[in-house]
Amino acid sequence: MRFTIQHHTQYRYSQPVLLSPHQLRFCPRDDGAQRIIDHQLHISPIPQGRNEHIDLEGNRVTQVWFESETDHLEITLTMQVETLRNDPFDFILDPAAASLPIDHSRDVICARAYLERIETDDAVTAFAAELSLAVDRNTLRFLDRLNHELFDQFRHVHRETGTPQSPVQTLQSREGACRDLAVLFVDCCRAEGLAARFASGYQKGNLQSERRDLHAWPEVYLPGAGWRGFDPTHGQAIADTHVTVAAAAHSQDTMPVTGVFSGKGANSTLAYNLNIKVSD
Repeated sequence: MRFTIQHHTQYRYSQPVLLSPHQLRFCPRDDGAQRIIDHQLHISPIPQGRNEHIDLEGNRVTQVWFESETDHLEITLTMQVETLRNDPFDFILDPAAASLPIDHSRDVICARAYLERIETDDAVTAFAAELSLAVDRNTLRFLDRLNHELFDQFRHVHRETGTPQSPVQTLQSREGACRDLAVLFVDCCRAEGLAARFASGYQKGNLQSERRDLHAWPEVYLPGAGWRGFDPTHGQAIADTHVTVAAAAHSQDTMPVTGVFSGKGANSTLAYNLNIKVSD
């Protein structure tokens, strides 16, 4: 699929402020699952300096810094991305990874951050264990069972702002936004010895919807397959319907805009507009 995405983000300040250096994550990954055809990022006011780089987790980051006070910060993204994976299961799983937990003794240094629990809680541990035992600890069946459990048994809500809920809060309330379900999914995987991370980006979704938003989902590392996405918001394994912009062990490291402003008594408002078109 070919995605054409226009994303406009606007911060308005009640009075002129000084902006700290900002980290922007609006450039998608370019890998075996997707490729960038065109990408343009415009920033107002024009930054004094700009540094394009890759962070520790392989995400593309644009660092910008500013010289003068401003009453706004506007970020305009226009891009085309082609997704390349038609089948979410186009791999041969390493036989050693067929059952849980997966042995990470050979890659423990790289995998450690993706195995560390987000927030250890007995209720989440028991929930994951129950699902795992129900499928005889089979890795792919566990992921399918977890994905459908969060899709079928949890109420999906929309929250425009705010950090993700803790895994146990989402489990106990049985409801959450996409980022909440992603965090719970990741923590359940880690409880069962599966390396997992939080991913953020764009989805095909309902192209007729008047309001589009950034989306979040989990990715799991499967030896022999690499990182694979699952979307509990829709109950599906991900193939070509999602464009990954950033993925990290912790959700805060995928935020599209990171930075602060300073100005006595100043406050800010946020507005955004997202348009997504998809062609085969």
